[in-house]
Amino acid sequence: MTREEQLQQELDRLREDYVQLERHFDSMSEGYQESLLLYDRLEETCRELEETNQQLDMALQRVEESSRMKSDFIRQISHEIRTPLNILSGFTQVVTTLGMELDDGTKADVCRQILENTDRITGLVNKMLELSDANSQTVIERADHVSAVEIAAAAADASGITTASHLDFCISAADNAEAVTLLTNRRLAVRALALILDNARKFTKAAEAHDRRLVPDGHEKVTLRLDVAQDCLHFTVEDTGIGIPAGEAEHVFEEFVQLDKYYDGTGIGLTVARSLARRLGGDIVLDTSYSGGARFVMTLPL
Repeated sequence: MTREEQLQQELDRLREDYVQLERHFDSMSEGYQESLLLYDRLEETCRELEETNQQLDMALQRVEESSRMKSDFIRQISHEIRTPLNILSGFTQVVTTLGMELDDGTKADVCRQILENTDRITGLVNKMLELSDANSQTVIERADHVSAVEIAAAAADASGITTASHLDFCISAADNAEAVTLLTNRRLAVRALALILDNARKFTKAAEAHDRRLVPDGHEKVTLRLDVAQDCLHFTVEDTGIGIPAGEAEHVFEEFVQLDKYYDGTGIGLTVARSLARRLGGDIVLDTSYSGGARFVMTLPL
């Protein structure tokens, strides 16, 4: 074999080795790409698992918070019912005691307190029944033609705010609202607004455990204003009470929520009120721009 032939053979082997190395490199490159893809998939799976864990943690916190609020609600409702029941029990014993003589004034006071506390228990039971329907999405039939002023007056009477001795209450209607008639459900529209007014009545009165600021004239104020805007009637309830932090603007509408434990209440009034308003085609929101107390706006379609 000549020298040239030997060199040619060496060159052919080198070429073959190069081709094999190139194939091996391509194979390694493909494996590397697959490894990168696998790593990316693993990384994405880890992120998804982390997000799922965070969602589970948040869900667990909500469940725990809901459980706590329900426990607080049960304790509060038990207290709310026990108090009038004890009063009724006491007066029942008085009026049924043989030989017990009561003057006319005492009898009248006993009858008044029996009626008041009976109404209080009935109201609590009705509110709990309303709560069971608060999450319903069923639209309420609107078949009543009723004036906005009539709804406001009826709600004020129903809430008891007109007889609250600790505050000054007034109703004002804009010129464009005085003669407005709504197509709505009168009873439930009145009920929704009455719950907002009842909330204002309660939270403008000092809690026993709180040192409250003194208002200039010794009285808190609640104003119910009526006006028309964008084909809706706005019922604005503005008070000078303890107020609600802006960050709690939606939280207060959740069931069983009580931001201040020192005030009487069940934590379901605002929940029921918003549910009714929305099912009537309107809504209730907290106006967070107001800082002098709390301002709720209930809208109903005309």
